[in-house]
Amino acid sequence: MARHGGDIMNLKRISRLLPLALLLVLVLPFISYGQDLAENSILGIWMDERGETKSEFYRNDDGTFGAKVLWHVSPKKQDRVGLVFIKDMTYNVSDSTWTTSYMYSPDHRLTARGTLWIKDGILYVKGRKFGISATRRFFRIE
Repeated sequence: MARHGGDIMNLKRISRLLPLALLLVLVLPFISYGQDLAENSILGIWMDERGETKSEFYRNDDGTFGAKVLWHVSPKKQDRVGLVFIKDMTYNVSDSTWTTSYMYSPDHRLTARGTLWIKDGILYVKGRKFGISATRRFFRIE
């Protein structure tokens, strides 16, 4: 008889936990989907604040992100078209930023570490090298 009482107690515990388990199963995919939306919000075509360069931000097969120059206003700088200036960028969920250890500045001919973030629809790209930093803004065009 004690066995049947124990079985009933276990069933009661399970029945109390079932709604919580069901809720987790239903909600977790949406949490992950929301993260993907934020992570992928950088994808697309962006114009720099000076209107000189159009750049494409894309996602690589390994899940990292990169960026390349699609167009430059100056005929003298057409050799930059196709230049990948950001490599191996990853998204940080904790602070909604992307970081990279490879950001190339053709104007300065150097590579730097970088942090990128989007605020109010504007993409901020901040490069750091030797304790010096510079930030440029980009505006989505596609």
